[in-house]
Amino acid sequence: MDSQTRLYEDAGLYQDAAGTLHGSGRGVSHGFHAGHSHLHTVQFYEDDQVFVEGLSQYIGSALGAGGACVVIATAAHRERVAERLTAWGIDLRIAARSNRYIALDAEETLAQFMVGGWPNEQLFWNTIEPALLRAQGMIRSKATSVVVFGEMVALLWAEGKREAAVRLEQMWNDLARRQPFSLRCAYPMGCFRNRAEDRLFRQMCGEHSAVVPAESYTLLGSEDARLRMVSSLQQKAQTLEAVVEEREREIAQRKRVEERLRRSEEFASTIVENSLDCVYVLDLDGRIAYISPPGQRALEIGDMSQLPGRRWTDFWKEEDQGRAEAALAAARWGGTGGFQGDCATPGGILKSWDVRITAARGSDGEVEQLIVVAHDITELKRAQMAVIQSEKLAAAGRLAATIAHEINNPLEAVTNYIYLAKTSPGVPEEVCRQLEIADQELARVAQIAQQTLGFYRDGSQYRWVDVAEVMRDVMTLYERKARYKRLETEVSADGELKLYARQGELRQALGNLIANAIDASRDGGKLWLRAQPTKNWTNGMEAGVRITLADNGSGMAPEVQRQIFVPFFTTKADVGTGIGLWVTKNLIEKQGGYMRFRSRQGAGAGTVMSLFLPVKREGGDGCGAARQVKDGVKAD
Repeated sequence: MDSQTRLYEDAGLYQDAAGTLHGSGRGVSHGFHAGHSHLHTVQFYEDDQVFVEGLSQYIGSALGAGGACVVIATAAHRERVAERLTAWGIDLRIAARSNRYIALDAEETLAQFMVGGWPNEQLFWNTIEPALLRAQGMIRSKATSVVVFGEMVALLWAEGKREAAVRLEQMWNDLARRQPFSLRCAYPMGCFRNRAEDRLFRQMCGEHSAVVPAESYTLLGSEDARLRMVSSLQQKAQTLEAVVEEREREIAQRKRVEERLRRSEEFASTIVENSLDCVYVLDLDGRIAYISPPGQRALEIGDMSQLPGRRWTDFWKEEDQGRAEAALAAARWGGTGGFQGDCATPGGILKSWDVRITAARGSDGEVEQLIVVAHDITELKRAQMAVIQSEKLAAAGRLAATIAHEINNPLEAVTNYIYLAKTSPGVPEEVCRQLEIADQELARVAQIAQQTLGFYRDGSQYRWVDVAEVMRDVMTLYERKARYKRLETEVSADGELKLYARQGELRQALGNLIANAIDASRDGGKLWLRAQPTKNWTNGMEAGVRITLADNGSGMAPEVQRQIFVPFFTTKADVGTGIGLWVTKNLIEKQGGYMRFRSRQGAGAGTVMSLFLPVKREGGDGCGAARQVKDGVKAD
């Protein structure tokens, strides 16, 4: 059974011995006019020539029997039918003049009652009924009737307006209640290749009283030949069903494979997009094609549109670019490239990465792209550096302990001699004052040597310290060094300013700052050392003293400013130890204070170092535990 036969049976039609299919009565009873015979037949055809032949016989039989015809067809079909009828000896000109043969163009007639793509019933009657009445006026015998052929429904179906075509079939049946006529419609079988439209096809067949199957089935001359054709069609239908089922199984299998592939791609995408690592896809020239979202966030990339096509190696520090190129070369040859390097984000944050590069091969096995996976090891490197710094500090502590042990006796001897000099009769007062300062500085040297170079185990107690006196004494200590560079110094402090602090640590902190300022100053420059009462800027409540040291030296570059409090970092490679400011910071924070600084190069160059110390901290041991200030060192 072929597809068209199945469609006929699904529509509730049955076949007579001549091959014509008749309706079972569903949906067509309303289509017959009471009191006269009305047939509404639909013909399906495969070959246009055979269709024209059958239509010509249909019209010619009606005219030959004395009836009238209304033909609503395309221009091509009207011309070919006219040729066949003329060849059979029928004079269509006489029939047309007498209104027994009324030929209308299907497209033009359809356009007269279609509104918004849908047939209007009143306009349909106004268009078709006058032609029917003219034809009926020429009928002289009750044995004859008007026959109509309509091709408009086929035009609607071919345009995809299936629902409109069914509605037009219903309107023909409604018109049959008003006027007696028989109607034949025709559809090419090529219109019915979509099984999804079976419902509309069955509905359309249900609007007809008879169905004429396609010619490959109806042109057979004998019942035996038709039965053989039916068997052949049934065999072909079985074969077709098997092919369709196999095809459906293949489609279902392909959909399952595609679904698994989609899930696999989603899973891989989820891994890449949620990985903490930065994943790049590069072309063989090392240009960026893709960066994973976590990588974009880690590198502070806001606009991805500017990245594709840029060389990946350009993002690395200059000293790391050679190793990056070598890793790319190894991956291009099918190996695995790797290195560790640093690159800065647009915000200036330097990050360290451990990089691995592998090749992505195509279906032919050739390397098509390069996959880069970079793991952020910034914190790991910081931890490693912290361990290294700890080892350095431990070594410095051991060295300091050795120094303290070795120089203790010489320091004691010098201290004794200074004491004898101070107590000698006739020593001038100015000399005694200078000897007193020397004695204090020797005591501090001994203290420094004994307390290592970290957080000192200061055995001295907190006491009230005259800030102005300490500032003058420290500046006096570096007076010779300042005179050597012809520096002008200005010390300004209220004589009443007092701090409850450890005097030795305050002296050391100021000494480190002054030494650095002198080293950074140009010959003939100036130093300002000032102290004033103030409030804690971090909370606006705590009373304290702010000591400011300013110079008009060369200033610090931004990269230096980021590292000045890192242990062992120094710009004075030959003479610097890199721990002076680190020690100063710790000394100030240890006493509950904090530091700020600002520096500028170029015009108006110079550096300002500012430290804040509370006047007095209440609590145990007369001062209490040091107040911890968040972000103890700040840059203004």
